[in-house]
Amino acid sequence: MKPDRPARNRAGRRKKDDGSRGRRPYSPGMRRGVTLLELVLVLVIAGVLAGVVVPGAGAQADRVAVEHQAARFLTAYRAAWLTARVQQRLAILRVTEDSLAIRTVSGAGAADTLLTWLEPGPAAAGVALQSPPRTIVFTPDGIAMGVANARHVLVRGRAVRQVVVSRLGRVRILP
Repeated sequence: MKPDRPARNRAGRRKKDDGSRGRRPYSPGMRRGVTLLELVLVLVIAGVLAGVVVPGAGAQADRVAVEHQAARFLTAYRAAWLTARVQQRLAILRVTEDSLAIRTVSGAGAADTLLTWLEPGPAAAGVALQSPPRTIVFTPDGIAMGVANARHVLVRGRAVRQVVVSRLGRVRILP
């Protein structure tokens, strides 16, 4: 008879026979978990980080919302100019806190207008328009009539942007 060979693991090394037969050996000195002090310390650090990050994120959200609305104003003015040029009609842009609307006049001397473009105003995004509502008429040549350097002031929180329109219909966004 051959003597018993010691058991080997997958790497070919001899297994240590500790009598556990696949069970974990009992070790009374080692326990898993966290202490109350460690838990409180982690919560304090998370609270401090949240206190620093959250106000900055709110200001960033205000700035992004105001810049987005200023870009929408720029788009509305360009769309009105383009509508007047393409359709060879008068295009009327009405800017209010609730809506941005473009209407076209159907013909010379006609009183009826046709709504060609409508978007929600800055109030839908929580941005206040601190300037009075404006109506700008673009001629078929693309020249703005009835505008004397209009200024739209958009505000949300501490974020402020101004959209300035010249007499000729050029639009700029000021910081």
